[in-house]
Amino acid sequence: MSDVKQPAEASSPGVMELPEEKSRLATLTVQLVVIPLTVVLFCVALTALVVFAPVITDGENGEGVISGAVRLVGPAPNIPTIQPEADFDACGTKARLTKSLVLGTNQAVRDVIIYLGGYAQSNVTSETNGAVVLDQRNCEFVPRIQIARSGAPLILKNSDPVLHMVRIDAMSGTNEQRTLLKVATPYAGYEKTYQLANFREPTLLQVVSANGHEWMNAYIAVLPHPWAALTDENGRFVLHNVPPGTQKIYAWHEVLGVLTKEVKLNGSHAAVVDFEFVTKK
Repeated sequence: MSDVKQPAEASSPGVMELPEEKSRLATLTVQLVVIPLTVVLFCVALTALVVFAPVITDGENGEGVISGAVRLVGPAPNIPTIQPEADFDACGTKARLTKSLVLGTNQAVRDVIIYLGGYAQSNVTSETNGAVVLDQRNCEFVPRIQIARSGAPLILKNSDPVLHMVRIDAMSGTNEQRTLLKVATPYAGYEKTYQLANFREPTLLQVVSANGHEWMNAYIAVLPHPWAALTDENGRFVLHNVPPGTQKIYAWHEVLGVLTKEVKLNGSHAAVVDFEFVTKK
């Protein structure tokens, strides 16, 4: 059973701001949105390549381990271009591609969210929920993709010398959204801390600009358990201390979509699970 305290009821929809002397924490307290991370906002035609069964070997230190890599098979989809038309001191003047799809050697895919399905919060041993930080630099959210634990602090910052309006939405599997927070971050050096709600299922938050910088997007995967990771520049990931049994593992990417596989772990076994997003030529 988690020892994370349930958020207090908000006096207005979405957010309750606490007094300054109580560390200026605000709590996202809207009704929990219980969804899998199956949101695909810019989706190309995909099929899952399932060629080999997961490879099972011995684990680490008596614990189950799932590792693997994610790559793209086929041509990369077109990526939108940023072309600032105002706020040049902060946003720059040159056109540049968004970072919505970052590929490495052999089309390894970076920043794919890998996570296990299931495991309600009450079934997971409690542990410290580290704060996640979302900054605004050069008119982009940094980092663009990250993972947070349910109930963790969210530190919202602005490093740009310009007003940014930030909106945070909880997304559903049909691309509908529910706004949790809309706030102005008016100056460089602005910083404020909020607390994520105790989402009891994997939930995807989309962060967008609400005042003209339409290319500004970020995603925060909020999970009630620790079994999640982002792929690195080589498309690789590792999940440690995975419980035994049959696990459903998901791979989510903002452009490429979602893939799922199942793997069975017995005790200290380790499994290698690779994913391939396939695009049509």
